Amino acid sequence: MRYGLDSPLIGLLLVCMAACPSVASDPVNIPGAQRFLKSYPDADANQDGVLTSEENRAYAAPIAIEALGGNYTYHQVMVPMRDSVSLATGVFVPSTASANDSKHSTVLCRTAYGIWAAALFDAKKFANQNLVFVCQDLRGDGQSEGKNTANLYSFDNEINDGYDTIDWITQQSWSNGKVGMTGQSGHGFAAYMAYLAKHPGLVACDTNISGGNAHLYWTFHNGVKREMYYRWLAQRNVPISLWPKPGVEEFDREAYQQTIDQAADGNHTAFIARTGWYDIFSQSAIDYFQNFAQHGNVFVRIDPSGHGQMAGKPFPHRIVADEWTLPSLVRALDDPRTVKAKQSFLVYYLMGDTADSTAPGNEYRITHSWPVPNTATPYYMTADGRLDTSKPTTRHASRSFQYDPRDPVPSAGGDVFIHHGVGPLDQRVLKDRKDVLRFISATLSEPLEVTGKILADLYVSSDVPDTTFTAKLIDIYPDGYEAIIRDSIIMGRFNEGFDRQVPMQTDHIYHLKMDMWSTAIVLNRGHRIGVHISSSNSPKYEVHPNTFKPVDSFDLSPVATNTIHLSAQYPSHIVLPVVKRP
Repeated sequence: MRYGLDSPLIGLLLVCMAACPSVASDPVNIPGAQRFLKSYPDADANQDGVLTSEENRAYAAPIAIEALGGNYTYHQVMVPMRDSVSLATGVFVPSTASANDSKHSTVLCRTAYGIWAAALFDAKKFANQNLVFVCQDLRGDGQSEGKNTANLYSFDNEINDGYDTIDWITQQSWSNGKVGMTGQSGHGFAAYMAYLAKHPGLVACDTNISGGNAHLYWTFHNGVKREMYYRWLAQRNVPISLWPKPGVEEFDREAYQQTIDQAADGNHTAFIARTGWYDIFSQSAIDYFQNFAQHGNVFVRIDPSGHGQMAGKPFPHRIVADEWTLPSLVRALDDPRTVKAKQSFLVYYLMGDTADSTAPGNEYRITHSWPVPNTATPYYMTADGRLDTSKPTTRHASRSFQYDPRDPVPSAGGDVFIHHGVGPLDQRVLKDRKDVLRFISATLSEPLEVTGKILADLYVSSDVPDTTFTAKLIDIYPDGYEAIIRDSIIMGRFNEGFDRQVPMQTDHIYHLKMDMWSTAIVLNRGHRIGVHISSSNSPKYEVHPNTFKPVDSFDLSPVATNTIHLSAQYPSHIVLPVVKRP
């Protein structure tokens, strides 16, 4: 039987991870089950054509045990949390533990995709390591209790649930008191949150293309719904409605910062994260490094990759130097001193021109602090469509466009979700749209290295009480290819900050500051810098109905006239963190 990524079993698992909820204990028809049963007809024990969770467990448990290297026993228990909610927990214990009362380190995966998704996807990573492997349904998922107690919009409950689960593990007869957490994508956010709990038994968290706080990295971006997340929830059978719109959510940034500050104080857990510049959660790993690297042991690697198969111009593959390799979770559990003795580091791929093999960039760099030294360099947008490093001097200048919610700008690459074309896609597919304003710099005479957070600083007005504004940063190749680097969005209602929602007045100009997250790229000589301004990017972000109050359809949505101001008094610009090159 095959267990590679091309096997039918793992193929089903990946389908379920992307598109189905964890399986309840009642008989249910699991999405993808027919394809699974075609390859493994014996899994359907009673041959009724329906794969139940019990049948799935009976068939999958031996496979997971074999993936771990054999000689394991499996049992499932309900582990109580501090609020009396119990979570379904699968435990794989080396047979030697019961035979000679030996103690073992534990790898824990708390998952939103079901115990067996975690077991089959992650178990093979820890084969023949003599570790206890524990996988657990999050509260409200699968066979766990608490369906109305999980906070899907902050994940804050995962801090306490992670702590309580680790506490339970360390009290078991087979535990040596050392726990490591692992998880990729939807398996990983519980590890991000558990790091904040500071349990003394948690040696390390090892995550891959995942993120922490839901509001900041999953559900919203600059206060605007990331509609992809809500579609993901719906695919997991979470009762979610895409209406009414616009969606808003209260988020206490001060309280979150207090949580971060408390977690940084005396946190002895190592944090290990892999992400990509086009991953939907990339900023989460960077923020954890920035918040915790000086206080603990944080190790991050950022590749030229995304959350799914990359499209567009591929970046050349490079090997990371041995001394820059991220610490091993298994080794950390074996000897925690191997990570505690290391200085925090962030290894990042500096992207570059993919068409010129002699161009600078396309190499890995390492830093022990973030951001790296840079100069915040504004590029001003002009009425004639240029990007200029000189601040405008004109008294009156602006550009306007019509935004119709019934005809949103389609998402084209960037840090989108799995099925929507991830990476540096060509933005020329949008060249005929009248609702996209384009600004282009002069041809670069020398390479320009940009590493750090990108900011869009816009002065805007509109004839509707609320709308959205979008910005894209683009690398324009000599042949005309327009590779997206970063993009962002913001609602006009946040013109006084994210803690207040204020309608826009027709005769007023508002100042909006847009966080576009971070990148690292060398724009080669002969290239040009592009900026696109519009008001939609669908399905990545929720399409705004041009109303302040929520509505249930676009039927009565007005077509907005949205304006970007470009004068000396209102100098709309984008800020690039320019790094001095040798």
